[in-house]
Amino acid sequence: MASLALEKAGLSKTQVVAATTLGTALEYYDFTIYSFFAIQIGKLFFPSASPVNQFLLSIGVFGVGFVVRPLGGIVIGAYADRAGRKKAMVLTIMLMALSCALIAFAPTYAVAGVFAPVVVLAARLIQGFAAGGEFGPGTTLLVEYATNNSRAFFASWNFAATALGLALGAVVATLVNVSLPKEVVDDWGWRLPFLLGIFAAPVGMLIRRRLEETLSDAPAHHAKKHGALKAALTTHLKLTFLGTFAELGGSVSVYITAFFLPNHAVRTLHLSPTASVISGVVSSLTLFVAAPIAGKLADRFTRKRVLVISRVILLASVYPAFSVLSAHPSITLLCAVSAFLAIFVAGQIVPVLVMIPELFPREVRATGIALTYVVSASFFGGFSPLIASWIVERTGNPLAPAWYVAAACAVSLVPVIWLRDRTGEAIN
Repeated sequence: MASLALEKAGLSKTQVVAATTLGTALEYYDFTIYSFFAIQIGKLFFPSASPVNQFLLSIGVFGVGFVVRPLGGIVIGAYADRAGRKKAMVLTIMLMALSCALIAFAPTYAVAGVFAPVVVLAARLIQGFAAGGEFGPGTTLLVEYATNNSRAFFASWNFAATALGLALGAVVATLVNVSLPKEVVDDWGWRLPFLLGIFAAPVGMLIRRRLEETLSDAPAHHAKKHGALKAALTTHLKLTFLGTFAELGGSVSVYITAFFLPNHAVRTLHLSPTASVISGVVSSLTLFVAAPIAGKLADRFTRKRVLVISRVILLASVYPAFSVLSAHPSITLLCAVSAFLAIFVAGQIVPVLVMIPELFPREVRATGIALTYVVSASFFGGFSPLIASWIVERTGNPLAPAWYVAAACAVSLVPVIWLRDRTGEAIN
């Protein structure tokens, strides 16, 4: 099936991976860009509020994207199981381009009044919906294009794309801030990174149109008749439940290490904002490199072995890593800790990422991924920085987030016991 799909599409494995993962990279690029320019957006679109409330309102509009991500995952995942992975992926990247365009060309409050923040809010809702729907069909298509002995490696690139998008976003934001005067950035320079997002989308859309559909006619008919969402929540409810909690450790770990830790270093350890940006880039690039390596290892040594070893090492090392950084805060140590933790974050996310679609039948596979990975990442992962910050404030202990990560890893080890490992097996 995999070699036949590649032959029909006329694409190399590299082109298939690039076409499939571009939307995921664009999602996290947009995620990073917005967070870097939240202050400028707050000033231009919420001018009547105080500086603090401007920032909070801007972040609040950003946060609504997380709220609709599960909805997008379920709706577009079900669409992918009914109409095909290719159609769903073309739809999501079109929606992402639209969201970038809305923000890039949004009129400010001075021009359009209350309509201005409404445009930004609409853009974030569209982007969150599309982002939630991107991961399921993309991972499903990669798994179905791969051979029996390369599924984890193929699937790993969709997670690697998230890290690449984060790194590119940080680099582009830094270049804009360094290259342009501050007043220009505050006025219109912040729009430039969003324009880049618009141009990237049509390229990915054109490549995606050449992909060969991997959903066969019989399963598609089955999905239309019975409903992929209903099947995932009834026939496959146990797997959906186990998969969601198996993803818990990875979702919490990646948001704490990649997002919370750099900001924590500035607020609590009093390192410079530059140190935060650099460590974020280091963490993202480490995830990008480590993900395909984890995929290779999971194909060779089984998914469960790589997952359990990585999760146990992270569980045991996260508190000492936080302790050393708190005792000797420096940009060098921050980068070293970020890179070290990122290796084992990738080692636990990639195996689960391929185990779940291997266990769901083809006709509900994209929906199954949406209900496990996207829901877990949105709720458990997305709220992790907020929870970690709350724990630090309540306890006064800067090391408390490490215990939170360790607990999440411990809890998510349990459902792995009941998940079947299908390394090297044929899937339908």
